[in-house]
Amino acid sequence: MTYQNRLTRIEKVLDYIHENLEESIHVTNLAEKSCWSRWQFQRVFGQATGLTVAQYIRELRLSKAAELLLSSKTRHVDIAIQCGFDSEISFSRAFKQMFNCTPRDYRQRGKRHGLRTPLQYRRPNKTKTETLQSFTQIRIESHDAFQVQGKCDWIRGLLSSTPDFSERVPQLWSTVMAEIEDIKKGARPIGIIDTQDHALHPDQMLYWAGYLEPIKASSPTTFNGAKPFNATLDTVKVPLQEYAVIPVHGKATAIEKALEWFIFQWLPESHYYGVQGYELEIYEPDYDPNNPQSYMEYWLPIKPR
Repeated sequence: MTYQNRLTRIEKVLDYIHENLEESIHVTNLAEKSCWSRWQFQRVFGQATGLTVAQYIRELRLSKAAELLLSSKTRHVDIAIQCGFDSEISFSRAFKQMFNCTPRDYRQRGKRHGLRTPLQYRRPNKTKTETLQSFTQIRIESHDAFQVQGKCDWIRGLLSSTPDFSERVPQLWSTVMAEIEDIKKGARPIGIIDTQDHALHPDQMLYWAGYLEPIKASSPTTFNGAKPFNATLDTVKVPLQEYAVIPVHGKATAIEKALEWFIFQWLPESHYYGVQGYELEIYEPDYDPNNPQSYMEYWLPIKPR
């Protein structure tokens, strides 16, 4: 069986899951639809998505429930039934496991946090290193205002007629790392892109390079503003925003490809608008731009349609 045929089978199964979240979905039935045995289907699904079938279905149902908690006044028990749970008790237990709070607390906070969206196929470049895992899942997060100290420079981004970010951004990072003598262990590099209109720089965006304090294990998607490493750094203040979080695996060049896919494929088909604001590049503490095993997240400001 060819690589593309395997992907087509998985896509058909994903479509079925997305259209039947309110119904009982059993792995055996999904395996039959894919024409694989149950064992083969679970193995291929895991390779293609990085998730188990049960985990994926549960996360989508709970994300749908979280959205209903924020966008409607529907009772918790009715949301539970609508999202495929047998009772409000089982729904509340599963919800707390995923979001670390009760449905009531989530509704009272009034912010989207930890929502998973349906997996979408990303057509990779055809290379010898192509693997089966070609699906990407976008996460929806709200984040409170924070500030970071670093250095900034004007760049021309992906959609500019004369983009120069691939040259100017690495130069800026080299400057920041040279000026910061003592980078705290566990601090994460962060790039902040101000995409708002600037009259004196009509075709440019302001890019900030800095570092974040280590993240607390109990709050994997929350970060604090980095403390100043020295007096020569400037401060950027990022306001409260809602983001689509794009996972990016591989070398730094993969960021551009991921953004192109998000802007031209995912966003137009989603329930969100892209908005001007502050885009974030959140890197792992030991991020290596030339390592194909590296990982970072691109946070792009959005709002519901």
